[in-house]
Amino acid sequence: MTGSARPNGQAIFAMLLLVLTTVYASQIFSLGMPFAKGVEPGASFLPIVLSAIMYVGALRILWPELRKGREDREGAAQSDHVPAVSIIGPLALIIATGFFAYGLDRVGYFVAAGAYTFLVALYFNYEASGRPVHAVILSAVTAAVITVFGWLFFVRLFELSLPVWSL
Repeated sequence: MTGSARPNGQAIFAMLLLVLTTVYASQIFSLGMPFAKGVEPGASFLPIVLSAIMYVGALRILWPELRKGREDREGAAQSDHVPAVSIIGPLALIIATGFFAYGLDRVGYFVAAGAYTFLVALYFNYEASGRPVHAVILSAVTAAVITVFGWLFFVRLFELSLPVWSL
């Protein structure tokens, strides 16, 4: 970057993700070995995988942004359907993640994960298509599939217990 160039919203978001992932990953060492008894996934296995995915994703966003010239960054296309997409996207994701974390113990996995996945998918589907009804239908299907897959992954495959809504 040149002296007068400032990082755009995507680069700032990627740097924030790198910092948050590093804070999250710093706790992995206290969880023990990634494979218990040499073959079964241990408590640190999933956080290691998630951290690696987050680092790769954040660096894939950050690297091209740092290599672009100022003119390229300023001429970057915005969404035709969602105004100020560079600001709304990260804020929507942060707010939805906060509601997910808050609601997981209160309303259970299915409601919290379903709502979270639906909101995130709705934002990106609407941004891509600009068609609200299409975005709602596709997001509902996406949320159902991901929520059920997540349940099967954690509960059936790894035999972990996830909170459920209890009255």
